[in-house]
Amino acid sequence: MNISRSKIRQTALVYLYAYLTNPAQSLDLGLFWSIAQEKEQDHYRTALAKAVLHTCRDSADSARLLAERLQQVENLMHADLTAASLREEIDRYAHQSDLFDAALKALRYCLADKRRDTTDQLVLCTGDVLRLAAVVVAMGADLLPRFADFPAYRQQLDSLAAVVNRRSRMQQLCASLSKPETMAGNKEYAGLVRMAQDMQELRPAVESFVKAVIARIPLMESRLEGLLTNYSLERLDLVDKAILYISLYEMEENALEVPIVVSEATALANAFSGSKSAPFIHGLIAAAAKN
Repeated sequence: MNISRSKIRQTALVYLYAYLTNPAQSLDLGLFWSIAQEKEQDHYRTALAKAVLHTCRDSADSARLLAERLQQVENLMHADLTAASLREEIDRYAHQSDLFDAALKALRYCLADKRRDTTDQLVLCTGDVLRLAAVVVAMGADLLPRFADFPAYRQQLDSLAAVVNRRSRMQQLCASLSKPETMAGNKEYAGLVRMAQDMQELRPAVESFVKAVIARIPLMESRLEGLLTNYSLERLDLVDKAILYISLYEMEENALEVPIVVSEATALANAFSGSKSAPFIHGLIAAAAKN
């Protein structure tokens, strides 16, 4: 697992707090995760759009070259009735290729649009490019073997095939981004792959961790009640209580060293609780460690 411990603990704290707020009511996990991963999703969507454009950075040059080669073939074959079916197939390929280039243009505009409030439009534009890339690659793969049936136009068709192959390599790489796990090992897109893996791994890691913590709550409550002086467990802030549950579980069940537990608990308290919570939590953890 590549995802950081701190990210798991931060999300687990939010999850546990939601549970403690109303333990009797089942948590809407779909809604929780859509909110919990909203920022990560937005960052990933933007990174994916940029990666798609990066794979297609040479598309404008190849599109111009493709148009030239298509026109040359059309000029030679337009009066040849025996080549009518091939011309139709080439036209269909050219049409889909034009749609792909138009989708790329729309994606560039969308990514550069500072007025965009959400990533919804970006997702739609990116999806169009990825879908059309796969379509054009498939059509090119079907089209190229047909060229061998027309030896009279070999020179022009070979020139066209060279451009189609060039664009197919670009579009195949682009289409692969729809499944980032297939890009593992590609250093150029390692950051995107890691982001996708982190989002995929976070939910099961957090849910497994919180489930184990919740199972130990009755025992940890008993421990905490013995450590509190002139203070009841019910008076504890829910965020502080959740941090303590996580910390005690880490220390007692995962055998995490006390300084690490204190450091992580302090970081959580500073980020999610009041200014006085960190020393209070630190003291309770230290007392629990001594006992």
